[in-house]
Amino acid sequence: MDQVYIILIGAGIITMLLALFIQRKSPADHTAAIQTSRSTDKADIEKNLQRLNKQFKQETALLSAEWQETRADLLREIEFLQKRVEQLEQQLDERVVVRETAAAVEAPPVKSAEPVEEQVDMLALRERYRRVFELSKEGLAPDEIAKRLGAGRGEIDLIFSLAQRNERGFADA
Repeated sequence: MDQVYIILIGAGIITMLLALFIQRKSPADHTAAIQTSRSTDKADIEKNLQRLNKQFKQETALLSAEWQETRADLLREIEFLQKRVEQLEQQLDERVVVRETAAAVEAPPVKSAEPVEEQVDMLALRERYRRVFELSKEGLAPDEIAKRLGAGRGEIDLIFSLAQRNERGFADA
C-alpha cells in the first residue's frame, strides 16, 4: 500500500510539472500575441493622431483665413467711416462759414477796427461754446470733449459752470 501512495504522489508531481511547463510555454505565445496586438493598436492610435492633427491644421487654417477676411472687411469699413466723418465735418464747417458770412452781412457796419476783431473773437467763442454743448448732448465726457476740441479740461469745466450760473440767473429773474 505504501507503494501505491508513492506512485500516486509521483504521478501528481509529474502532472504538476507538465502543467507548469505547458503554462510557461503558453504565456510566451500569449505575450507575443499581446505585443502584436499592442503594436497594431499603437499604429492605429498614431494614424488617428496624425489624422486629427491634419484636421486641426486644416480647421486652424480655415479659421485664420476667415479671421483675416473679417479683419480686412472691418478695416475697410473703418476707413469708409473715417472718410464719411471727414466729409460731414467739412460740410459742417462750410455751413458754419455760410452762417457766419450771413450773420456778418446782416450785421450793421462797424466804424472802428478794434470792435471788428472783438466781434470775430466773440463769434469764434460762440462757435466753440456751441460745439462744446453739442458734444455734451451727444453724451461725451468733458475729457473727450477737451480732446476733440483741442482745449484743456479746465476750459470745458469753466464753460459748463458759466452756463449753469447763467441758467440759474435767468431762472431767478
